Order: sequence, then C-alpha cells, then structure tokens
Amino acid sequence: MHSLKTSRDFQRVRREGRSWAHPLVVLIACPNSQPESRAGIAAGKTVGNAVARNRAKRRLRAAVRLAEAQILPGWDVVLIARPPLVKAKWPEVTEALAQLMRRAKLTRGSEKE
Repeated sequence: MHSLKTSRDFQRVRREGRSWAHPLVVLIACPNSQPESRAGIAAGKTVGNAVARNRAKRRLRAAVRLAEAQILPGWDVVLIARPPLVKAKWPEVTEALAQLMRRAKLTRGSEKE
C-alpha cells in the first residue's frame, strides 16, 4: 500500500472523507481516482511524548501492512492513533483496524454487506 505524504492529501481526506471511530484508532476514508489505495498515519500530542507517538505510528503501519492484501483499491485512508493504542496488546490493534475496515467497507467481501 502506498503512503499519503503531503499535507494537502491529509487535509483533503479529512475534509471530504467519512470517519469511523474505535477506542484505539479513528479511520477516515475518501475515494481516490487511482488504481491503488494509500494510507496516512497520524498521532497527535494527546497520544503522548515523541516516543509514544512514534510507537503508535509504527504499530499502525505494521497493522496496515498485514491487512494490505484485503484492502480494496481506490481509497485514501487516514488513521489517527488514540492514546490507548500505545499500551494495547498487538491482537487488539490488528482487530481494531480490521473492524474499522469492515465497517467502512474497505476490505474484500465487506462491500457486499
């Protein structure tokens, strides 16, 4: 999965996208006109100090990498870490992301529901 890199891309997804919340992470998704999906990850100062924010972002990147094969093409996704994410166990992190992706109908099979 490619990355959202520019501030303009993040702002567009935040402005035009739809959001779904979970206690560990917030997902905002917006369709793009490209053949692949892109993900951007953010962790604000409410998550903690720089070490905690970087840990939260690393964990979300790894969870996205695991779910990458299931994600439908043509979406821009922004994931925003919440403070409990830093201390959550790894299965909780992956399940939170999977749950949000299903609710947003971004995974293969979930678009039929």
